[in-house]
Amino acid sequence: MATSFILALTALQVVALLVGFVTNGFMLGVNLSDWKHCRDITAADHFICAVGFSNLSLQIWLGFNWFCDLFWNWDLFCRSAYALKMISVQCSLTVSGLLCVFYCAKILTFNHTLFRWHQRHFLGSYRRIIICSMIVCTLMGCPLFSTREKQPIQVKNLLSANGSSILNDTTTHEEDMYLGIYRALVLPFGYTIPLGFTIVSASLIIISLKRHTRRMRNTLNAKHEAFVDAHLCARFTVLSLLLLFVMYFITAVINIIDIFKEGDPGLALVQLVSALYAPAHGIVLIRGNSKLKNAAAKAKERIVRALKPKGWSKEDAADYITQH
Repeated sequence: MATSFILALTALQVVALLVGFVTNGFMLGVNLSDWKHCRDITAADHFICAVGFSNLSLQIWLGFNWFCDLFWNWDLFCRSAYALKMISVQCSLTVSGLLCVFYCAKILTFNHTLFRWHQRHFLGSYRRIIICSMIVCTLMGCPLFSTREKQPIQVKNLLSANGSSILNDTTTHEEDMYLGIYRALVLPFGYTIPLGFTIVSASLIIISLKRHTRRMRNTLNAKHEAFVDAHLCARFTVLSLLLLFVMYFITAVINIIDIFKEGDPGLALVQLVSALYAPAHGIVLIRGNSKLKNAAAKAKERIVRALKPKGWSKEDAADYITQH
């Protein structure tokens, strides 16, 4: 029973991995195509490209790390896969928090001096901010290249059930110390700060949306409709990202303080929830960006057209349904 449960969770993780490749690869591909054809690349596109690259990297190294736990015993590569996976997570969370800050700086119209100063400097140097953030995340994860993650519980159980485990799941006291220091630093600085950015951004967008809605109701001015549409779109994206942040933050805390003990099915579920982060992230950004949403609709039309049998029409489909 336990082995069947583990196999089912493993299959779901593989599906999540594939969906993450498709969604984040699509985001990156659309923007790279625009860049190749010399089309305009906006500030939002730069943030989305950074998020897509981080999530795609996360999916790649998550897959390699998973295969390392299952089959390989190449210590150097497995250490690097784990370190790059964690660096990719950190980059994704940080850049996503900055994307929420960008939405605030772009669409909000507060007249506070501090907000205007932040708006001017952030929008003027967003490329430098993205690059510096990713460099800092990489430097924070560099000590992980000398350590290795302990083998996941469900993988150990699966391998022991098959009698094919060849991994050495021993870590030295020094490696445990490095992992403890990294987790103690990354939780407050790497996870909490981007989470704070997202919470503040969501709060300001909701406040601004209420102000614009009240202003429209009082003045009946149609000019505010565009502002409200932009606020609604940004609110959906930021609140969805906030939900993903909270989900991933909770799983990170559970993993750090070891709430679930060995053999507990809850630990396997936590790891599945973590695996859903990148694909859900890509779906949210595609849904919240007009260019990506239109490109996805066109891609869907091409796929449906390619799969439709030649000469097949709506009338043929209606006749087929009637007959069957």
